[in-house]
Amino acid sequence: MRPNTNMKFLKAVKIGFDSAIVLMSILLAFFIFLVVFNISSPYSKSLFGVIPALVSPIEKTITKDFVINSQKENISVSSFVDRYEMIISIKGDDLNQIPIIYKLIFLTALNLNLFFIIFVFFQASKILKSIIRSLKEDRKVVQHNLFNKNNIKRFQFIAYGFMVMPIIELIIYFSDYHFLSNYFSIPGFKINPILGLSSISWDYIFIGLLFMSLIEIIRRGITIQEENDLTV
Repeated sequence: MRPNTNMKFLKAVKIGFDSAIVLMSILLAFFIFLVVFNISSPYSKSLFGVIPALVSPIEKTITKDFVINSQKENISVSSFVDRYEMIISIKGDDLNQIPIIYKLIFLTALNLNLFFIIFVFFQASKILKSIIRSLKEDRKVVQHNLFNKNNIKRFQFIAYGFMVMPIIELIIYFSDYHFLSNYFSIPGFKINPILGLSSISWDYIFIGLLFMSLIEIIRRGITIQEENDLTV
């Protein structure tokens, strides 16, 4: 691929990243405005007044909601409640009594994935900008400009982002659990967040560690190449 073709392709990709960042930032700003408006709204129909939760019985509870008939003779069948998916609706004229920390965590939880995507796209756009600027200065192939020291740091930021995401989700989970257990109660039942520990993106940690390993290998390779160039 010729340098001119490289340049045009990279510029097109960068424009795509920049456009996506702008659009997602506008969408994020709209979501934040919408949530903040509804959080601060004095009306009982505020979006914050609807909270999903999992409700599990402390002891197994036989349910009569469903009649289960066996197709075989002399076999009795019964069912028990494992858990319910429940929507808790807060009705009140003033939701400002809810502590601000829970409002902020609720806002973060709604937009966490969008925050992360914007962050990754921003770093990718900076990397492409660095490559394009380097290609303008010297017409070397892309590989010579991709893994410079600044871009290595940007790749590290992306890796850190992957590893931090599950930690943030874990904090949100325990915050939701604390909020639900302190503000609501159902006799004989436990209330848990709708997204459990198994829903947390634990695999992001391994992706981040893989990124860090590859970055370290590349960084060491660059150091060895620079030492060889100086020797020659």
